[in-house]
Amino acid sequence: MLKRWIPQYDKLRETSKEKVDAQLNELDLEKIKSVYEDVYVNQTTFDTSNVEEVPYVTKEELDVEALERLAHTSIENGKVAVLLMAGGQGTRLGYDGPKGTFMFDDVSLFELQARQILKYKKEDVLNVHWYIMTSDINHDETVQFFEEKNYFGLPKENVHFFKQEHFPSLSKSGELLLTKDEEIMITPNGNGGIFSALKASGMLEDMKTRGVEAVFMNNVDNVVVKVLDEVLVGLHLDEENEVTSKSITPKPNESVGRLALLDGKKTVVEYTEIPDGEDASFTNGNIGIHVFSIPFIEKAAEADMPYHLALKNLEFLDDDLKLVKEEALKFEKFYFDAFIVANKHKTLQVDRAGEFSPLKNKEGQDSVETARRDLERYELI
Repeated sequence: MLKRWIPQYDKLRETSKEKVDAQLNELDLEKIKSVYEDVYVNQTTFDTSNVEEVPYVTKEELDVEALERLAHTSIENGKVAVLLMAGGQGTRLGYDGPKGTFMFDDVSLFELQARQILKYKKEDVLNVHWYIMTSDINHDETVQFFEEKNYFGLPKENVHFFKQEHFPSLSKSGELLLTKDEEIMITPNGNGGIFSALKASGMLEDMKTRGVEAVFMNNVDNVVVKVLDEVLVGLHLDEENEVTSKSITPKPNESVGRLALLDGKKTVVEYTEIPDGEDASFTNGNIGIHVFSIPFIEKAAEADMPYHLALKNLEFLDDDLKLVKEEALKFEKFYFDAFIVANKHKTLQVDRAGEFSPLKNKEGQDSVETARRDLERYELI
């Protein structure tokens, strides 16, 4: 059994064998084998035959002022929480640290969002709670950063951290990988584990105890994100949706998923899974901004979320325990696969300007330069 999963096991130091043994006892090897075979060995091309363009509304069709009033009151009264996906590092930015700690003129991505939550402080009382999903690779640094920055003026008790789930990376032949420290490589399993992680960490129960009815979710790396956008929140509350999504019109071949209907159910076709030549068929770009009802999160936490394949260049030990960097397999869940359990899902399409400016790269498209340009344009720094 050990040889099947770790061919170089006998070459490890005794102390390393003990660590690896302990890790193996925590792994569901049958599940890992099943995911490897289903997602990699027997992978299939995404079938677009039952995919339709998703319907959406624009602000011009809505009573914006009424929605904003509804949202503002609900937010001030603590009925809406904020959920942030912040489990990544700034590696692609040439930055050593959690991406949320990346700064423009001494203002971090975390602070840009904290400022917007602080707007709902009334008579020294803030009823908005912020739930931040980190990962093993950045949790301690993230918490330390918040402490050093005095939580950006937010009450410490209003900020809650929890870790996302993990799954082992594999070689293309299906073996577990070993890190340079001679441990089994375990990596974050994508943002799709956010719902079950909320439940397992006790955060979902915390929300319910506080009377939260809706949760505004976004990514850490959209530098111009409108946290708690009152039009989106108001639309969600007014129509009693389970999920309310914000979208944009994507540029040709842009690296954003596309909101769509699959067999009549709302989903997202990830940009990596769009068949060649069919990009133009999907015109509703997903920008990772949604409002969820608490009942939806409860259902999503119990849903059987599928894994998706990601090929990554990873550093690991070869059969001779030499450190190499080669293409290997990572398996990730996507949060939008849970949309299928939503009975009522609405989409609000907005203009890109002032809504979406992702920070993904050091240079070029979606880079430090483009993010700074937009931050300055909208006077956020």
